Amino acid sequence: MSGRNVAASWGVLCTYALAHAAVDACCAVMLWSAYQDGRLTAGAAWSAFLFYNLLAFAMQPLVGLAADRLRIGRGAAVTGALLTAAALPLALVPGVIAAAVVVAGLGNAVFHVGGGIVSLRAAPGRAAPVGVFVAPGAAGLAAGILAGKAGAPAWPFVAALLALTVVLAVSRAPRFEMVRQAPLDEAGDSDVRRPPLRTAPAAGGMVAVALLLAVIGVRSYVGLTLALPWKSDLWLLVALTTGVVAGKALGGLLGDHFGWRPVAVTALLFSLPLLALAGASPRAGIAGLLVFNLTMPVTLAAVAAILPRGREGFAFGLTCLALFVGAAPALTGWARPLSPAVLAALLIPAAAALWFALRGRRPRGALERTTAAGTAAEGSFS
Repeated sequence: MSGRNVAASWGVLCTYALAHAAVDACCAVMLWSAYQDGRLTAGAAWSAFLFYNLLAFAMQPLVGLAADRLRIGRGAAVTGALLTAAALPLALVPGVIAAAVVVAGLGNAVFHVGGGIVSLRAAPGRAAPVGVFVAPGAAGLAAGILAGKAGAPAWPFVAALLALTVVLAVSRAPRFEMVRQAPLDEAGDSDVRRPPLRTAPAAGGMVAVALLLAVIGVRSYVGLTLALPWKSDLWLLVALTTGVVAGKALGGLLGDHFGWRPVAVTALLFSLPLLALAGASPRAGIAGLLVFNLTMPVTLAAVAAILPRGREGFAFGLTCLALFVGAAPALTGWARPLSPAVLAALLIPAAAALWFALRGRRPRGALERTTAAGTAAEGSFS
């Protein structure tokens, strides 16, 4: 089909990405506003923050299993967005802030799983779409925190989220076709000749999934534990957030073009010296986190590629659970600042794990165009 269909698919995918930013912004501004205006004490705010993250991230594998079974992608994203939007006015009702935290956490989890399903199914075996979807979350989170700390009104975030949700509700999920000149897999069979459905992965596949999830956990731990005293400067924080967003978005594009393993392993190793200097040098820190985050969409897409077809929600949920496990020491106050030696002790084994986990696993053919069959198939998983 025409290039217009390609542009439309990327446009819908970018709408999911913006909705992702709006969802994370709504959750952040709700929690910080409740703390700033006294609806939550310091202790209660800490407990609410932990419980919210438990619901929003650790529950995602269960939510993903349910979404896969019900075959809902777009429906889950729309439902999650509406739940999140409803949490903010609910939080203003005296005495029900705990219920609002539950609604926000569940809404966040359901939206992430729905958007993950849509982006992973847009081009199976490719990392670019899911990278575009997840990238703006960091920007939304930062904007929500800043707005909440400043006491800014939350309604603009809610209005933006509702407007984007309407667009998602009336749009077909993005679909891309693969070119036939796909790279060969380990067995030497092109993607065109692969069976349309995968069975449960063999033992080697499960080991690869475990290694990928471990790398995701390490990345989460490092990202939250890295000491960056200079990010108290607003403009440096904006530059840092921009670097994180750019890294996640570019990682899928570069990985699909140059290969998942070369990009992911090289990025992780190249980020090590930059992150070791990050505490003292804003330039090194921003560049290091940009490169560091190139690995994110590759690991996510690789987990989904190994698990059986039709389990994209569960795959996305597993990666978010790994993020939560890696973040747990920082969330609970057990983490300590990373020395260069500890950083190397974490990232070098992580790079080795990526090298083995991604062995022989290559992206499928390039994104080319939306097909009529793919567009029609969306109706069974929306």
